[in-house]
Amino acid sequence: MSSIPSKKKGAINLSVEFLVVIIISIVLFGMGVYFLYSLLWQAEDIKSNLDQRTEDEIQRLLIDEGKRVALPLHTADVFAGERHVFGIGILNVDVSEPYNDFTLSIEKVTAYDEAKNQLPSAESALAWLLYDKGPFNMELQEHRAEPILVNVPKDAAKGTYIFNAMVKKGDGVQYGNTQTFIVVVK
Repeated sequence: MSSIPSKKKGAINLSVEFLVVIIISIVLFGMGVYFLYSLLWQAEDIKSNLDQRTEDEIQRLLIDEGKRVALPLHTADVFAGERHVFGIGILNVDVSEPYNDFTLSIEKVTAYDEAKNQLPSAESALAWLLYDKGPFNMELQEHRAEPILVNVPKDAAKGTYIFNAMVKKGDGVQYGNTQTFIVVVK
């Protein structure tokens, strides 16, 4: 006993389906924006999350001892599925230029299991790291601390992972000594 002709039902049905698709698209877009925002917020939170003890130790090594690159508190026990933040400090004492660009790179990792056998999947541990690679433009005598987040996956093999961090000047020449930090996955 419907008075709406078949063609009009189809048009109304098509309009309703179109509205549903638009609403779902808007919801998915909003969720994508929220996800992106939360990733950026988390990265900013990690950057500001260097604890005061690490900041103080970086200050001491860079300013008091005059080291160009310092990575204090360089060993951490981390359970699989957890994360840890290391801090690396850079002090610009290069008088050849008033300003220098510096970059941070972590290029090598070795890993050993509890029996001191080398783990074959050591290079995949580089994917655990989140850090700003730079470039960092620093004036003469300026110093800065950069966080390095190690996010150990739940399925990571137990063992000792040794990472090598290097700071390089803008021309690609290494600046300071290679810094080593150690993550013991429990």
